[in-house]
Amino acid sequence: MAPKKDRGLDPKSIIINLATMFLFFLPFLAYFDQENGIKYCQYVAGSMLLAFLVPPVGWMRPHPYTDKPRNTPIGYKAQ
Repeated sequence: MAPKKDRGLDPKSIIINLATMFLFFLPFLAYFDQENGIKYCQYVAGSMLLAFLVPPVGWMRPHPYTDKPRNTPIGYKAQ
């Protein structure tokens, strides 16, 4: 299990994880519901575009190993 500080709780990480989850389910959805296959492809493309366009929080991507106290991920509490 990952340490507490490596959870990926910032908005960009969550959106990237959701977009890749949609990409994983795309072949199954398109196979079992062939009438709406194009719509599913459009949803996946839109989620990937959204994941690309969402900026990281702050002017640098937050990470737990920073020496700047305001550049830590959301939800990370230093001990």
